[in-house]
Amino acid sequence: MKRDWTSRSTLLVVGLILVVVNVIGLEVFARLDLTDDRVYSLSAASQDLVEGLDDPLTVTAWFTDNLPAPYSGNRRFLKDKLDDYASYGGGNFQYRFVDPASSEELRREAQQAGIPPVQIQVIESDNVQVKNAWMGLQFEYGGEREVIPIVQDLSTLEYDMTSAVRRLVRETRPRVGFTTGHGEIPLANMQRLGEELRRNYEVETVALGDSLLLDRALPDSATADLPEVLVMVAPSDTLSSQALENLNRHVMDGGRVAFFLNRVDADLQAGQATELTTGLEETLARWGLALRPNLVMDEQSSTVRVQQRQGMFNLQRQIIYPFFPIITNVNEDHMMVRRLQDVALFYASTIDTTEAVPAGVHREIIMSSTPRSQTQQDFFFIQPSEEQRRFEGGPYPLAATYTGAFPNAFPGAASSASASGARAPAAVSPDTRMVLLGDGDLLDESMVGAIGQNVTFALNAIDWLSQDDALLAIRAKDMAPRRLRDVPEGARPLIKYANMLGPVLIVVAIGLARWRRRRRTSEMITRRNQE
Repeated sequence: MKRDWTSRSTLLVVGLILVVVNVIGLEVFARLDLTDDRVYSLSAASQDLVEGLDDPLTVTAWFTDNLPAPYSGNRRFLKDKLDDYASYGGGNFQYRFVDPASSEELRREAQQAGIPPVQIQVIESDNVQVKNAWMGLQFEYGGEREVIPIVQDLSTLEYDMTSAVRRLVRETRPRVGFTTGHGEIPLANMQRLGEELRRNYEVETVALGDSLLLDRALPDSATADLPEVLVMVAPSDTLSSQALENLNRHVMDGGRVAFFLNRVDADLQAGQATELTTGLEETLARWGLALRPNLVMDEQSSTVRVQQRQGMFNLQRQIIYPFFPIITNVNEDHMMVRRLQDVALFYASTIDTTEAVPAGVHREIIMSSTPRSQTQQDFFFIQPSEEQRRFEGGPYPLAATYTGAFPNAFPGAASSASASGARAPAAVSPDTRMVLLGDGDLLDESMVGAIGQNVTFALNAIDWLSQDDALLAIRAKDMAPRRLRDVPEGARPLIKYANMLGPVLIVVAIGLARWRRRRRTSEMITRRNQE
């Protein structure tokens, strides 16, 4: 009996290769991640963070076992992430899973750690039941502790975990200041933004018009008490000369600023809008920042509720309101906005790109209206209307970034500063950053509520200003399904029937090709036999 040594040798070689690959896999970590943002792989920032741990970091995953879908998927995703962190952190990153539902003592420990139970619905014996489940994380490092009470949003899981580790490792956190005293939207009206910022920054309010910021004889920074990043949201009152000089000194010392400004004061209830000036315009113009006193009208917009009289009744209807544009046209090359979707603006003004930018300063447009948009200026008619309009003239720039060395907006202030003994501001700032958006109401929760993409845009802007590209890169990851591009009306029937009939025609074509090939082969065999 003849032995098939070739087949046995092949099987043996394949088996040995599989063994060797598995042994290598125990020592070498690798993953093939084909997603656009590599959402299933750790970012370089997370890798560097855990690789640089000086002391052991322990993660306790308080997670209930055998959860039903979709929570079971959350547990698998979390374990994969923890495995990734452990592979880069080595011996300094350890984790364990604990099920608080298994004993009363563990439930008490979870409660003491700040991990609350959440109620979920499960189906048992054909009945829907509500049960308690635990899905939280606890981080311990150097005697300090951070907690993620509930693991719920997988798209922000890496951001949340890396932020928690950074808070434990960092000795100090960067400061972010919101200006006050000129009719700005108070921080209390931006509650969600403030909560998110406090996870990674020291957040405070800054009275920019405080004379103490100018009355210094210190040899170092004249604005030593100002945070690294200032955020000015919708000032409505005139800024004092002290406030403008303090702002100028902040920039001349290399400070960064985000300007979310209203250039037009619009009131939907009154149906009126007027140009708004705060005295900030001239200072910004010297740095190359300018907004036009206009309002953008976009066909892609939010809706408002209006009352209409029909007979004896007043009926409420939702109609498209073009002064509330929904922004999807973003600069895909800029990390701050490349994964943003549906940023909602309210009475937005356009960036004035005709304003000369100082030498050494670079301006980059990051958000624009759609091509189906236009503007109103000088005379504003903002009453909601169902009149069909054909918007043309867009896109219009609505947000921009500015980087480089900015000139001193108050060069004459140097002599007065020298006379008082304070340090005079420099003629040109170090390389710094600014953000300008022609809308200050997008973050006002008392007016428009907490809109997720608007908050994300503000968080991204502050991360970019603080030059925290690590957090910005993690937050920019997007796990949402990719949206299909808009298809022209005329092409939709063609695409529809191509999808319906295309596969059938392909199968028929393949069948005909095979039938012809077999027939040709059969004819050749017949001819050979006849010969």
